[in-house]
Amino acid sequence: MAGGWRRAARTTVTTTICAALVTAVVPSAAAQPAAPAGSADPATLSEPLETVDPAEYLPSPSPDPWYSDPPELDGSTPDGTILDSRPATIPWFNALRTGPTWQLLVQSRDSEGRPVAVPSTVIIPEREWPGPGPRPILSFAAAIDGLGNTCQPSWALTQKVSVEVPPVLQELIDRGYGIVATDHHGPRGAYGASRMHGHALLDGIRAARSFEPAGLQDSPAALFGYSGGGIATGGAAQVQNTYAPEMSEYLVANAIGGAPVDLGEAYRNMDGTVGAGLLRAAIFGVAREYPDLYGLLNRAGDVAARELRDTCAEFNTASGAVLPPFNLFTTTPDPLSDPRVQHMVTDTRLGPRDDRPEELPDHPVLLFHADPAHFPGTGDQFFPAETAKQLRTDWCEEGVNADYLGVPGEHVSAMFSAPGPVLDWIDHRFALHAAGEPAPDGCVA
Repeated sequence: MAGGWRRAARTTVTTTICAALVTAVVPSAAAQPAAPAGSADPATLSEPLETVDPAEYLPSPSPDPWYSDPPELDGSTPDGTILDSRPATIPWFNALRTGPTWQLLVQSRDSEGRPVAVPSTVIIPEREWPGPGPRPILSFAAAIDGLGNTCQPSWALTQKVSVEVPPVLQELIDRGYGIVATDHHGPRGAYGASRMHGHALLDGIRAARSFEPAGLQDSPAALFGYSGGGIATGGAAQVQNTYAPEMSEYLVANAIGGAPVDLGEAYRNMDGTVGAGLLRAAIFGVAREYPDLYGLLNRAGDVAARELRDTCAEFNTASGAVLPPFNLFTTTPDPLSDPRVQHMVTDTRLGPRDDRPEELPDHPVLLFHADPAHFPGTGDQFFPAETAKQLRTDWCEEGVNADYLGVPGEHVSAMFSAPGPVLDWIDHRFALHAAGEPAPDGCVA
């Protein structure tokens, strides 16, 4: 019975997802063409689901069995253990002047602490490291912004034009870092799930340091990410002290850019705007780590979650042109008021927490944001700079060494204006670490 209405509902979906979204959220058929014979009544799409199977909303298996069929996992295996490795090649259209490159399959943990296998790509540039000390590791958290397995860096960097990476990756290569690009969304493509992302990034660094062919065994490390990648680097900063405390000896910096501090705030700011496509993807992505959220979907939401389960950044960004409010996919007019949503928002939020007071960064953090107070312009239209400044204040009050940098532009253009000064800040921390000197107090400004 359930399968029948789902098949019927899909007949109301045209060949594009945008049209599917329009069909799902416009129940009146007065101005619509007649539905094909046997199709579902669009009015029923607002009804609650009879049953929910979270597995049905997961991404399709990767076309590469190295990803989709990993070795059997053992929960007693140390996090960061390399399960498998292979050489890889970054094509010229994604980056130039790359040297030896490998992909590592690394054991990590999801948001609930269950073992997962996560691919991580390690790139050693042709250029020698020009700074003091050994070549450092830069964990580059790409703004994946997608839900499918072919959206993740290990596939996108090697198999297709990766719109989310250049030109940032090229600047990292030209600076001479040992680059680690981890599939921080994990095997379920959990876009927006900061705890999963943080675990994956930290384990990617652990694996890179232990992988002898890369020659990074004595390397200090830093993390850098913007927007969706900022969610990941923020998650790593938040959990490192408890998840990977030994990394405090060599983790020297964490640069978090253009990230939502609070996913509830992101919902309020992006719903019904040109950012709606990315918001929809993030909601369906985070639900993969918090599957009780699927209980809020109505039948329209079921159709959308299935049709969007493999979409990547190119589509998710463009689909912001379809602006229906997300609550037309749910059984409640105010999803943020639901206790299940409130738990997820609390669990993924950056900043001090009463229930987990030990989760505080113990290494220097830089929050960077498009900021009209520093440069003319609109600033970040989705995540106001004031939220990043408040996070810095909150962390500083708890003893975290948190710095702030305003950069030109708005949310999209700041991704291109920020890397230069942010990487200069990271380089300075690497130099201080090599000299055995403490980093300056970012809270003093």
